[in-house]
Amino acid sequence: MRYAIFYVRRKVMPTSKAPSGGAKKGFKRRVLYVSLPDQADRICSGCETCQLMCSLEKTGAFNPKKSRVKVLPLSVGITIPVTCQQCEDPACQKACPEKAIVPHPKMNLVIVDEKKCTGCMACVGACPYGIMAYDPEKKKAMKCDLCAGSPACVQYCPSKVLELAGPQRSAEINRRRFASILANEDTAARNNVSGAEQIKTLPRILTLLAAQATKQIAEGGK
Repeated sequence: MRYAIFYVRRKVMPTSKAPSGGAKKGFKRRVLYVSLPDQADRICSGCETCQLMCSLEKTGAFNPKKSRVKVLPLSVGITIPVTCQQCEDPACQKACPEKAIVPHPKMNLVIVDEKKCTGCMACVGACPYGIMAYDPEKKKAMKCDLCAGSPACVQYCPSKVLELAGPQRSAEINRRRFASILANEDTAARNNVSGAEQIKTLPRILTLLAAQATKQIAEGGK
């Protein structure tokens, strides 16, 4: 596991801003993973700096287990950061029996009210992205609150693959993701067609090979 150690100086980063007048219903921001595979320095390197800085911001110590963002290794050399998607209709909030997941007073998202949270972990199991976390020491659920609008994970990611996105930018990123899915399906379909054609010609090839083998046996027997 590689950890980046450096001097930390927290600063406010420029981000997409919500409309004036506080939280506006319908305007939502979220941290999204934005990879650019065509640029070698714009893919997740697996350094886990986002986890370290998130835990430092929230707990005052480097402890990835208490991070609200998780970096997952999918295969050799491929790691993906998973972040809270700040759902429009949060499953974590619905699952909480203590009503401890409440609206943020200023931002259009929900947060954990630690005074009400009993640590039952119902929200952890209900999150469709598996990103709700649990603090075993405090026995409380943990959820991303976007660091009051300036996420530490976004600010300190050395590869710049995490972005705090508003509605328009989120739509742009989602279109790119959907296009990638369609491209993968198209590639798979092309490969399947090619494979189908090979299967169709296989009997003819086997027939020719059998004929050649029969001819060689016959010639060898003369």
